[in-house]
Amino acid sequence: MIKKSHFSLLFIILGSVSLNFLNSPLSEIFFDDKEIFKYAGLVIYRGGMPYRDFFDHKPPLIYFLNYFHWISPWIPWMLDSLLILFASLLFYWLCRKNRVAWPWILPLLFNLLIRYSLVSFGNGMTREYTAAFLLIFFCVMQGNARYKYFILGLLIGLTCWMQQDALITLSPFLFYSIFVSEGTISVSAARRVLAICIGFMIVSLPLIFYFTRHQSFSFLWKDAFLFNLQAPGIQPGLFEKLKSIKHAIHETEFEMAFYTALILGVAALFLKNKKPRLLYMALLTLVFSFSAEFLTGRLSAGPGFIYYLLPLAASVPVLVYVVFTETQVSFIQDKTAQLLFSFMLNTTLLFGTLRYAAGFHISENKDLFANDPEIEYLKTASLGDYQLFVFDNSNLIYLYNYHKILSPSPWIYHYFWNWSPDWDKDNAVLSSILQNLQSHKTRFILDCSQERNDIKNISVVKEWQQFLQTHYSLFMKDSSNRMLWKIQ
Repeated sequence: MIKKSHFSLLFIILGSVSLNFLNSPLSEIFFDDKEIFKYAGLVIYRGGMPYRDFFDHKPPLIYFLNYFHWISPWIPWMLDSLLILFASLLFYWLCRKNRVAWPWILPLLFNLLIRYSLVSFGNGMTREYTAAFLLIFFCVMQGNARYKYFILGLLIGLTCWMQQDALITLSPFLFYSIFVSEGTISVSAARRVLAICIGFMIVSLPLIFYFTRHQSFSFLWKDAFLFNLQAPGIQPGLFEKLKSIKHAIHETEFEMAFYTALILGVAALFLKNKKPRLLYMALLTLVFSFSAEFLTGRLSAGPGFIYYLLPLAASVPVLVYVVFTETQVSFIQDKTAQLLFSFMLNTTLLFGTLRYAAGFHISENKDLFANDPEIEYLKTASLGDYQLFVFDNSNLIYLYNYHKILSPSPWIYHYFWNWSPDWDKDNAVLSSILQNLQSHKTRFILDCSQERNDIKNISVVKEWQQFLQTHYSLFMKDSSNRMLWKIQ
């Protein structure tokens, strides 16, 4: 006879796999960041180097994962799905170990949040990975593994090289793990730091060696680290950022889960608690889940940055776990009360997921841009490396991936000119693009700058248009002012 706990375990496994299957290569959600990551994987697959042969400002782990996309798109999907499943099972183990009344509910909440269609844009997002790393970090921190602090260091390294601002979200639990003893292992703070540093270096040194060996470490340092310290664009004020966060939580239907967790956490501050410092850190982690927005203010730009809420997939269930396990009052410990709170946390997300699943169909993105004549023409054309350049539309990096070709310029997207008039003030980036186009004798240029009409630096617009009119002939133009130019 199957034990009750085995039913819960089977439910978590089947639920996690099913939610991941909704975002499988059979029905992938299109998003420009994912096209950038795929192109990065293509460059590596073709023997190129990140940052030297294409510009992007993410750390490199996501590019190496997308290398496997060009062997089979199912490989990164499987790795992604296994990571989420592993985090879910580890969290379930922790909930059972500490006698959460319904140990399967918080892992379910994690899966619903991280796979919610209004936020996640499917598999393969950097903040999705770092949310899973955060949950695993918390579980390891609460456990008694022999090499606990070494494992924590590995997770910090993976987080750093996947999405740097996620280290801010993780930092409260990092400080807690160093200065507060958990479990039966008693180790000095100095030895903990040493073990964490060793784990961090195990991840970091191979990457540093790889880029140094290929004489590309300076590109990595400049683009993936220094660039992010002074990213272009005008920052809104703190009040505007808070308004954007509130609006984003409402638009993504995260309201019930977020505010229920927040109210439980704040209420627990005034109740008897076995580990008040852990509660403080869990609340701080919830606040730091918005670190990307506090640093950049991009949520106000629209739904394209809604994935900034993905860290909540880990911080919300972790906070609820801390409240359920450490708050020593009867109405929190009561099984019925925990079931009621869990119902409030999950219901909106569950119905939203069922709504999305009801519209599931196999598409494989075959019909993308089906009504765009220029794109349809380019999809049917026979193109080789450097024969196509897309200007001012990161969505259409898709065309490089569709043809499995390399861009003539490392500058594969150009929206920094849309963010700030001060970006590339001396037109050095534009000049390098024009030189690359001429040296490669690029056949086609798909110009979307007139369609978007959002480049802030007028001199860039003038120089770009003059270049097109001098060296290219207008081949096609649609009603939105998107233009396909062909070399003269």
